[in-house]
Amino acid sequence: MSKPIILGLSASLRAARSKAGAKNLAAEITALPSRERLDDFLGEQAKIHLDQFVEAGRKDGLPFDQIYRRLQKTEGLRGLSNSEITLAAALWGVCDQAGDINHIALSNHFRADGTVADLEALKQALIAADGILLSTPVYFGDRGSLSQRLIEMIRADDGLQKALAGKVYGGLAVGAKRNGGQETTLIYQMLDMLDIGLLGVGNDSDTTAQYGGTTHAGDIGTSPKDSYGINTSIGTGRRIARVAAELGAGKQAELSDLPRLGVWLLQDRGAEMAARLAPFLDSANADVSLLNPVGRKIRPCIACDICPTHIGPDEEYRCIIGRRDDAMKDLHDSLLTPDILLPALFSPKRRDGLVSVYQEFMERTRYLRRGDYVFTDRLVAPLIFAELGSGEHLDVRVMTSFIRHHTVMCRPITGWLKDGKLINAEDVEDGIARAVANGRRLTAGRLASSSLELTGTQYRPVGYVLAQAKDNEAQAMNAREEAVDMRRKRLAEEARRRLAPVRGSSKLGAA
Repeated sequence: MSKPIILGLSASLRAARSKAGAKNLAAEITALPSRERLDDFLGEQAKIHLDQFVEAGRKDGLPFDQIYRRLQKTEGLRGLSNSEITLAAALWGVCDQAGDINHIALSNHFRADGTVADLEALKQALIAADGILLSTPVYFGDRGSLSQRLIEMIRADDGLQKALAGKVYGGLAVGAKRNGGQETTLIYQMLDMLDIGLLGVGNDSDTTAQYGGTTHAGDIGTSPKDSYGINTSIGTGRRIARVAAELGAGKQAELSDLPRLGVWLLQDRGAEMAARLAPFLDSANADVSLLNPVGRKIRPCIACDICPTHIGPDEEYRCIIGRRDDAMKDLHDSLLTPDILLPALFSPKRRDGLVSVYQEFMERTRYLRRGDYVFTDRLVAPLIFAELGSGEHLDVRVMTSFIRHHTVMCRPITGWLKDGKLINAEDVEDGIARAVANGRRLTAGRLASSSLELTGTQYRPVGYVLAQAKDNEAQAMNAREEAVDMRRKRLAEEARRRLAPVRGSSKLGAA
C-alpha cells in the first residue's frame, strides 16, 4: 500500500509555529526515532514556548494582550503550544503507522483581526491529503474559533466539499483540566465533519477507542505532563493513518460481490419503520440483511467484572448472560457478517406503541467491544426516521456509541416525516448510496490489507482491575494469540473469496 498523507491542522491563535516554523514541524516530527525521543521533544518544545512567554513580558508582569502582541512579532520557528503538542503527538502516531505528514497553523490563514490570507493554499493542502487531523483548544465544551472558521470555509465551497468527501478525519482537543469539555468538543466537531462528507475515526484501541485525542493543560507548556492524553493523541494518529491506508488500498482492489449491508432495526412502532425502509433497501446496491430484534427480550448489561467471559474466537457468544428468554445469543452470528452497519431507529413525537431495544442492545455489545473490537474498521451510518419535533437526537447517540467500537463513521442519514409523509426521500436514498460506496471501498481495502499483521486491535482495560489481572494470565494470553490468529486467517480467506483485481484504470471511489 502507498503511504497515506495526513494533514495536521493547529487551530490555536497562540501557535508557536505560526510562520516558517509551521513548515519545519513535520520534518522535525518525522525525524524522531522513538516514543522516548518524542517525549523529550515535546518537553523541550513546551519549555521553549514557556520561556518565550516569560521573555515577552510575563517576567515583568505585563498584561497578557501585550505579551501576545510581542509574541506575534517573532519568527514562529521554535516551541510548541499545548494544542500543537497534542497535534505533534498525533502526527508522530501517523509516522509510527508508516504514514506521511504535513502541518499547517490555521492562524496563518484565519487571523486574530478577522482577516484571511492565502485560503487557496489551505484548500489545496486539504485536497492533497488523505486524512485530516484537527487540534483545537476547548471553549465552553466546544471548539475554538479557528476550527469553526475552517469548517465554515469548507461548508461554503461546494467544490471543496466534493473533493474532501470520503477522506478520513480525526479530532484532538485540549482543555484546562481532565474533564474540561474535550469529549463534547470532539463529538460536535466530528458531527460537523461527517455532515461535510468526511469519514470519522477516534483514537485506537491502546486507549480504549474513544472520540479522539484528549489532553489537559492548565498553563502554558504543561500538556506534555499529561501522559494519558498524549497517548490518546498518538492513538488518534495511528488510527487515522491505518484507516486512510485501507481506504487507499480500496482504490486498488475491488469486491467481486456486493458489500454486505447490515440494517439493525432497534426502535419501531407497529412495523412502521420497517415498512418505510423496505423500498430504500430494495434499491440499495448491496447485499442487505435486516436484523429486527424489536419485540424480542434483550436483558440489560449487568456490568460484570470480566467481559467477555473468556478469550476466544469471534464466532463464540461470550456474554455472561445466557438466559433462554434473552435474544442476544441468537443474534450473535448475524452481528458478525456485515461490512456496513446501519443502526435504524424510528423517532415519533407520540410514544404510545413505540418499542425500543436500542439501549439494551448497545449495552450488550460490550462483550463484542471488549472482545478485541469485533467491529473494527466496519463503516457505520446511523439511519433515523424522525417526525418533525420529536427532539430525540438519536443520530448523535448512535454515533457516539458506535465510534467506541473502533469503527469508521459515515454521515448520519435522517428521513424527516411531516403529517405521516417522508419529505426528503432523495436525501435518504443518497445517504444510503453514500454509505454503501464508502463502505465498499473501506471493505475492499480492509480485505486487501488482511495479509498484514493485525495490530492495534487488542482491548486494553483501563480501570477494570480484575479484568486486567485475568488478561495478564499466561493462559489468557495464549488464548488471545489463538483468537487473533483465527481472525487473521478468516480475513485472509474472505479476501481470497471476495476480492477481484481492478481491470484497466477503473477505481472504486466514495460518493
